Amino acid sequence: MFSDAHCHSNPINGLGAEKIAKKFKSVGGWFIGLVALPPYHYGFTDASIDSYRKAITLVIGEAAKIREAGLKVRVFAGFHPAEVDEYFRRGMSLQEIIRLADMVFRLIVQYHERGLIDGIGEVGRQHYSTAPPRLIASELILLKAMDYARDHDMYMHLHLEQGGYVTVESIKLFSQYKGLDRRKIFLHHVGREEAYWGEKYNFWYTIPAKKKTLRSILSNRPRKALVESDFIDDPKRPGVSSYPWDIVERMRELLAEGVIDEEYLHYIMVDNIVEAYGVEPP
Repeated sequence: MFSDAHCHSNPINGLGAEKIAKKFKSVGGWFIGLVALPPYHYGFTDASIDSYRKAITLVIGEAAKIREAGLKVRVFAGFHPAEVDEYFRRGMSLQEIIRLADMVFRLIVQYHERGLIDGIGEVGRQHYSTAPPRLIASELILLKAMDYARDHDMYMHLHLEQGGYVTVESIKLFSQYKGLDRRKIFLHHVGREEAYWGEKYNFWYTIPAKKKTLRSILSNRPRKALVESDFIDDPKRPGVSSYPWDIVERMRELLAEGVIDEEYLHYIMVDNIVEAYGVEPP
């Protein structure tokens, strides 16, 4: 049984959740952590709360299709740091962007209270170079998101730079400052250094399905690891960052090469998902 801890779907321009789920299940998939894309990826181009309402409604519908295909799912919606740069480029002030993000989190809470959204994601900091004020704006938005996640007992998927110690140390300090349950925080798309510190500080973290990265991290048999495709379902960028079924292929390769054994494969693909996301095992 195989799981994808962080995946996107786009029924407007890409495969959509129904096709993704059916294909993933056909190769042994049982769980998908489904994360909303920014609204403009779906064609909702206005920088407005209405665009986010449409995007969240869409991803909730996509989650239903995953369940109909026989897989379990957790659903996330958020305010990606790339949205800060996009809306700033369009002429919005950083204050207006932060205000919009706060409105989006309030909307997410409404859906969470109805049992339709499980957490906030993605939210965090840019992993690419950007102007310092936009980085600070993204961090202020992250801190707002932490308040909502704490007050409403929601999961968080954090999009962060790959800065090793400083990346994870900052999130440890922020989570302590905000009084967050660290078990509800996921460090998304980590490298070896972030995995090391995530393990040390007891954060869940998701490893992209790249064989070199997986081998480097999983050869040490860490206990808090999850594996993700981070599939963005964009036909203009096929396979970015990978496909959910690539997880199956990569993990089977590591198994065949003796990097992991069947017991540990089950631990990563099933036991950790059950514990981290609070879902029933397959």
